[in-house]
Amino acid sequence: MRHQRREFLKLMGVGGAFTLLPLDIARAATTPSIEDRAVYISASAGDHDDYYVSAFNASGKILFEQPLPGRGHDIGLRPNHVDVAAVERRPGLYGLILDRHTGDVRAKLHCPENRRFYGHAVYSNDGRFLYITENDFDHARGVVSVWDAVDGYRRIAEFDSFGTGPHELHLMPGGEQLVIANGGLHTHPDQDGRTPLNLSSMEPNLSIIDRKTGKLIHQAALKHDWHQLSIRHLDVASNGTIAAGFQYQGALTDQVPLVGIWQPGKDIHPMEAPDTVQHRMVQYCGSVRFDASGTVFGISCPRGGLITFWDAKTNNFLTHIAAPDGCGLAATDRTGEFVGTSGLGTGWRMDAIRRKRIELPDSSLNSLHWDNHLRRIEA
Repeated sequence: MRHQRREFLKLMGVGGAFTLLPLDIARAATTPSIEDRAVYISASAGDHDDYYVSAFNASGKILFEQPLPGRGHDIGLRPNHVDVAAVERRPGLYGLILDRHTGDVRAKLHCPENRRFYGHAVYSNDGRFLYITENDFDHARGVVSVWDAVDGYRRIAEFDSFGTGPHELHLMPGGEQLVIANGGLHTHPDQDGRTPLNLSSMEPNLSIIDRKTGKLIHQAALKHDWHQLSIRHLDVASNGTIAAGFQYQGALTDQVPLVGIWQPGKDIHPMEAPDTVQHRMVQYCGSVRFDASGTVFGISCPRGGLITFWDAKTNNFLTHIAAPDGCGLAATDRTGEFVGTSGLGTGWRMDAIRRKRIELPDSSLNSLHWDNHLRRIEA
């Protein structure tokens, strides 16, 4: 029955929710708003070790489920194209290029034998090249691989990430530079691929490289006392401000910042929430996302069951909203507004300015466990 439902939804394709807006005159609008027509896409899972890339509309209605050979992580969106890149959770071996409208597989990426994918990918602004973070475990270094999307997704180059354990990466404004979160964790696929081997000597950093030459442009690290703060996830505002979330590898009782904001060329500025909220973050940050205005960013804390929100203008904590096992986070087209997803199957629309949360109304969303990251596709 589950298979039949997936096939039926795939045939339906991607369609937005049609919302009628009341007007002052006795008629209704015939065109949905931009947000009503938006589609959200994420890695997901069923109840029996079955994994997917799934899409849903603004109401939470699932539009397709594409089976995956293993657990996915993040989704890279090719600009002005149907392609999306789904990369396996670290240490990953597969990457799939899917049709964003149907989930159909368009190409397959194969990680070299001495590399492992690390879960995140991003396209160049012109859509020509795909960049993926990888682990060169033989040399305990991170790399960014380059794939030519025009030439059948051929792997054409790799650059040093200038750190160990690279994870999320994004284009900087202008599209000519990549910023990389080097988590600092050295792991080996023969030892389950996730067990840290260098906790005493971690050196996490944020690095910006030239996407064409691989040259290091900027780099920043936290002070040595915080060397076990693995810098895992980040996002970039349109003005070049970088927000980052950390995952602490030390004791739960240690007092360390879990959020940082960085202006390239300066030091990373650590940020902390009020004590009661900071404690509830449980030393672990998941997704990081700026809102549409670039003035507010959200950071999910799935282990603590909350989403935290921060003011990018004042560098201060703004508020938090309860979100049990909530991790996926995407900005809508409205200032201070986000859509979030949960490993428990829930989806929410959240307003960080008014501190409001409403559950997405379509119950089909609840049939899946949503993974760590969420992407918004404009109609």
